[in-house]
Formats: sequence, structure tokens, C-alpha cells
Amino acid sequence: MESDKNAIKEMTENNGELVLILDETGKIIRNIEGWTEFGKEHGLPEKYWKNSVNFFNFIKDFGKGDELRTLKKVIGKDLKEYLDIIPVILKDNSLQWFSIKARPMKTLNENLNGTVISLKLVNLHTIQAITAESVLENMDEGFALLDENYKIHYLNAYGEEVLKSPREENVGMNWWDLFPDAVGSKFHQEFDKVILKGASVHFEEYYEPLSTWFRLNAYPLSSGGMALYFQNINERKVTEEKLWEYAYTDFLTGLPNRRAMSELANSLVRSKTKFTLFFINLDNLKVVNAMHNFNSGDKVLESVAAKLKELAGPYSKIGRLDGDEFVVIRQPQGKERLENFAENLKEIFMHPFQLENQQSVNIAASIGIACYPYDAQNLGEVLSFAETAMFEAKKTKETSYCFFRKAMNSERERKIKIEKGLQEDLKENGYYFTLQPQIDGATGKVIGVEILSRWNHPELGELSPLEFIQVAEQSSTIVSLTTHLLHEVFTQLKEWQKRYGWNLKTAINMTPSLLGNPEFFKDFFALIDRYEIQPEFIEIEITEQAELTYSDCTLENLQLCKSKGISIAIDDFGTGFSMIAYLTQFPINKIKLDKFFIQKIGEDKKSEAVLASLIHLAKSIECELLAEGVERIEEVDFLKKHDCIHFQGYYFDKPLTVADFEEKYLR
Repeated sequence: MESDKNAIKEMTENNGELVLILDETGKIIRNIEGWTEFGKEHGLPEKYWKNSVNFFNFIKDFGKGDELRTLKKVIGKDLKEYLDIIPVILKDNSLQWFSIKARPMKTLNENLNGTVISLKLVNLHTIQAITAESVLENMDEGFALLDENYKIHYLNAYGEEVLKSPREENVGMNWWDLFPDAVGSKFHQEFDKVILKGASVHFEEYYEPLSTWFRLNAYPLSSGGMALYFQNINERKVTEEKLWEYAYTDFLTGLPNRRAMSELANSLVRSKTKFTLFFINLDNLKVVNAMHNFNSGDKVLESVAAKLKELAGPYSKIGRLDGDEFVVIRQPQGKERLENFAENLKEIFMHPFQLENQQSVNIAASIGIACYPYDAQNLGEVLSFAETAMFEAKKTKETSYCFFRKAMNSERERKIKIEKGLQEDLKENGYYFTLQPQIDGATGKVIGVEILSRWNHPELGELSPLEFIQVAEQSSTIVSLTTHLLHEVFTQLKEWQKRYGWNLKTAINMTPSLLGNPEFFKDFFALIDRYEIQPEFIEIEITEQAELTYSDCTLENLQLCKSKGISIAIDDFGTGFSMIAYLTQFPINKIKLDKFFIQKIGEDKKSEAVLASLIHLAKSIECELLAEGVERIEEVDFLKKHDCIHFQGYYFDKPLTVADFEEKYLR
């Protein structure tokens, strides 16, 4: 696809044209670099050249009055072409003339209109007296005079070149003898309108024997016969096709992109045509990228696209939205059961996908399904409801599908409220943090605290951290949320440092997306310096999740933390499959044993044996050890017996507010 873009650019540069694409409302949906760069260089206002602005502004400001109406006729396919010359005042008050052409273009749906605009810089010189013949011979399009019997009386030099036949042999011949394959075709029908009805015609048509697309304008002559203007437009057709592909096609998979699928779905909505939308999200593509490389991830996306196209058939349209998201728009066939098609989609992901290095990976997918008009009355709601159903399907932790249910609306509205709150003033909206003490079992003293996010939402009440942190991840507000938390925590620590000489290790949880974000860590380190917090009193906790394994970016950020003296702990250790990789790949200082094993003490000998082994493993690699979720004396005794003496849990203390912690442990 990159070669296609280069070809488009090369063609437009060679003929000096600046090319852009408008949708049916006049909005610029794609512009080639020449127009953008010209606008910037010569100080044209952004309303004329920036993507997504309306090009009608340019015509209104510099046109002569009726150009905009004419251009709209081209967009509406009422006219085949719009030609004009427009003067433009540049920032240095100089006058620049533009030759402007507009031609209709196809879109994914034939009922939708758009146009290709070509702008060319021209100079107007003094016109000298010239003969009609010299004009005709120097035209950049073919010209022929035909009598009422289609006998050729004149053909200019360009016409001779386009028709690939010497004009001395053509003049005097009948047009249809020269082009027998055009008899009975659109050419014949349109020419008859001129000769027999005295009408002017303008059309484009392909002529197979010459392998040429022609644009033709024919006008009746008062003396009988007609004047014919024609051009070879093969290059323009290729350019338009490439430009359309550039605007409406996903370059990696070759599938229609989000814009194309939206236009298709909206056309179905306008025509009241029933359809079902299948929203497909690849659950573990990030794992593939982390464990292999992005080329492997691209290979998976291409393979998924190919398998979806095989399954589609004539009644489904497949598209790629963004990243790891695909969509299928399927029109119902008779009494078919949607479950059957959903099962076929699911089957695609039941088999491994091959990578470039001959390795194979398993990809899980979550599929959400919504129907028009049964579930919703417009595309926005259909897409949103299908996405809601997709998130419901994710809860199964394996490839599955879920149909949208009206009961999900309340969950969706709840998520929207949480997402909205994350974008507002968090402190005003009830966001706060608590501190849970970490205790030395040998002395009974506090040796550290874990910071826990809490949110008493003004409408929804106390929210689970798992819920609002997941929404923050999905809505890309996790950075702002965590940054706000750091400001609040560091402000409090600085105050306690002045009043009580704070010297406790303070643990803060960080999600996988934060750990792989270098910009976040720059801000993190800057905040530590700004609040004058000693790095050795800060600990970041990472959850044992597969997304982190072998991530070069995460490893680099963690090594930078350790070099500054910040401690790194693995939270919930022992339940994930990647724990050995963590210990070998990442600079880990502390292991926090998952409460799953702690709760089994005294009840399950196998779990006790695993726990004892984990404690031995931590000790052998010289990692600090802490047991979390400790709630019973039996658990304390077992852990002490196996040389684990640092605890966190309700047996010692619950998470405390800032005021309660200060009252109990500092004053």
C-alpha cells in the first residue's frame, strides 16, 4: 500500500497538480501533501487546506458566485466535470491564479457521492491573435468534426495520437467504420442524441480495442453534424482508484476501513435494510507483540482478515476498525440463525495462527453482536451496543460471543458515567486513597504501606477499584488518573515527612499500560524530584500478567526505576503463568505472595506445599517477601514457621484513611 501512495504522489507531482478528496458535504477527507504544504507555505487560512475542513469555504471566498452551485452538481453526479480559473490573494498580497477541476468519484456505496479536486497553478499572459486551426492543433484534448452521417471531416493532432490511427487515413471515413466495436454501444447511443435530437452530451466510457477510458463532450453544429472533444483519461481513472483506496481501505489487511464500513452501514440504515453487526476484538494481540514482535502481530492481523473474508460470502462485509478490532456487517438470509454464523466466527480462533518464523500462536477473540433495527435505530447505537456486548463476552477469558441485551444498557450507562467522571475533577468527584499497613511479624512494627485507590462516586456511590481502573484503561485516562493519585500521595508524604520524619516504604500499583509508557515515567520521576521524595521510600507494584512478559520497553522503564533506588515488587505472585519469566527478566526486589495460597493454609496440603516452595524460591534469589491477605492466626504461624515474617492483611489492619492512619500510626 505504501507503493500506491508513492505512485499517487508521483503522478500528482509530475503534472504539477495539487489533489484532494471531498465527501458529499464538501469536507476534505484526504489531501495530498502538495495542497497542505502550499497552504502552509503561502499563509492560506487553515479553513481552506486542513484535513476535515470544508473546501466550500475556499470556493465561497474566491469564486465568482455560481461556482459553488456548479461544484455541488459535480458532487451530486449531475455534471461530469467542473472547470474554472480562480484568483487567490496570498499572504504577501500577491495574486496567484488556480486552474481548478472537479470530477465525481465512486465511494464504497454507489448511493454516496464525493469528488476529486485538482488544483494547478497557472499564469495568465497577454493573449495574442492566433488562428482557429492553431488553437485546435495545440489543444490538450482530441477534437473531431463529423457530419450528419458520421463522416470525419477534421481530426486534430492530439486526436490522432489518442485514437492511434493516422489522420490522413481517417479523414473522409465513417466514424463507425473506424471503430466498429463501438456500434450499438454507449458511444453510439450518445452520438445519436447529438445528430438526431440536437442535444449536447457529456460522458465517460471505456473502449476495449484501444484499452482506453475516454471522456467525451459532443455538441450539435448549426450546419448539421457535431463537434467532438475527447481525452484519454486512463491515468486519471488509475489515480482516482488509488485515491479512493487510500481513503477507504485499511493498508495492512486490504479490508475496508472504519470510514468505509460506516458509510456502508449508514446506507443500510437510510434504506431501512436489516443487518447484524458483529464486533470482534482480538484479546491477546498485545501478548503476541510483546513476546515476539510487531511484525508477528501484523501477520496475525493479516491472517485473521483472510479467514474472515473466506467466511464472509456474498451476504457479509468485513472491515477493520482500529488496531485489534474487526467488524462484520451481515444481512439476514431467510430464517438463518445468527448463532450459527457466530459459531463460525468463533471457529476461526479455535486453531493456531502461523507467524513468519514458523512458530504458531493461539489468538482469543471476544465477539459482540447487535442488530438493526431490533436493538437500535441508528449506526452509532448499533456499534456501541455491539461493543458493549463484546466487553461482556470478554468476561469468559476465552473466545466467545455475546448478543446485546437491553439489560446491558444500564451497565453501559454506568460505564459512561465513570468515564465522564475520570475526565473531570477527580478530587471534587470523590476520588481518594487509603493506606494499608505492612507489618513486621517479629516486632509488630509498621514497615511500609500500600496505597489503594478508592472512589466514592457522587451518583454511583463507592466503586470497586477493579471497575474504575478497567474503565480508565479502556478510555485512555489511566495516565491522568495515576498522575492525580501521585500528586495526592506525594503531597501527603511530604507533609508527614516534615511533621513525623516519614521513612516508610510506600507501594503504588501500576498497570501494564503505564509500565510500557516512557513518557509517564518521565513525569513520575519529575514528581518525585518536585516533592523531594526519597526514591528508596517508593515501591511500584506490578501485577503478574502475561502482557508484561519480555516487553523491552517495560524492562527499560523498570531498570531505570531500580537505578534511581525505587523498589519493584510483584503483586499476587504465584497465580500467573509468567512468574519465572518475571524473576529472570525484570529487576525484582520484592515478592508479594498471593492471598489465594494464604487462604488455603490449614485446609489444603498441596497449596501449603506450593506456598512453602514459593517462599524458598524467594529466599534463594534474595528477594524480600511479604504475604498479603493474612486474616487468621493459623496463617501467621505457618508463614513464620517457613521464615516469612512480613504481613499485610485484615488480621493486622484494614486499609485506613489518611486521617485514621495518621492518628493510629504517626501521632
